[in-house]
Amino acid sequence: MKAVKVIPVFLFLLFSLSSILLAQGKFEFGFHYSFWSINWLESMVEDMVAEGIKTNIVDKIKEENPEFREKSFQNEVDFDSGGSNFGFEFRWYPGGEQGSFSLGLALEKTTMKLSLPKVHTTLVMVNDVDEEGSFDGNANGEFLIKPLSFHLSVRWDIKPSWRIRPYITLGLGIAGGSALDKAKLTYSFKGNFTSPDGEVEIIEESDSKTLEQLKKEDEERKKEEGEEGEPMSYPGFFPFFQLSIGVKGMITKNIYLMIDYGIWDGFLLRGGIAIRI
Repeated sequence: MKAVKVIPVFLFLLFSLSSILLAQGKFEFGFHYSFWSINWLESMVEDMVAEGIKTNIVDKIKEENPEFREKSFQNEVDFDSGGSNFGFEFRWYPGGEQGSFSLGLALEKTTMKLSLPKVHTTLVMVNDVDEEGSFDGNANGEFLIKPLSFHLSVRWDIKPSWRIRPYITLGLGIAGGSALDKAKLTYSFKGNFTSPDGEVEIIEESDSKTLEQLKKEDEERKKEEGEEGEPMSYPGFFPFFQLSIGVKGMITKNIYLMIDYGIWDGFLLRGGIAIRI
């Protein structure tokens, strides 16, 4: 779903509900900015990005050696991740000024960058008469996705009468499938392909492709070569899960500063400001 379509829908939902909610409790508007990482999913991300790089190495070898096909491969991978998040959030406290429970609706923009600064790849290729060739080289890659998403959350302020109070937030969010379509893999590799007769050929390439492009290329490859198995696929949406703990401090009667830390499809450190109406 494109941003130009998502934002008007979000605003329509907000203003449709605001008059009802304000009549029954307190309403809060907030803005936040966060730092993000996903190192706890290192092995899954390594496999996904390294597999994409390996597929491009195989394709490059076959441009000059079409009689060869992949037999086996091995990757040694270094991994890193980072990114940011910012968003606008509206919260309703049905219990009013001293209410503990609140319901929130947020529009979020998240940048997720997954980096492989070094990938060492070894490949064994075999031709039509079962003669083996091999590739040995180094690569690096980066996977970047920038989803725009809706989030619904519940929060419990512990001791809402305190000037500085802890809180717990639990939420779910979703972005449209276009976020995955536009996710980009940037890579480069260089290495030596040794043919069965001992001849050495330098194989190198650098490029940037979206997941949508990689999916189409994989479908075409399997169709042309008659390979078995399902082509590359991914969900038609991008889900988020949120679980965080934080501290909320009163600056004036209606203005609060907030900081929290927790899970956001990774780990998130967030700071923000909220204004109570």
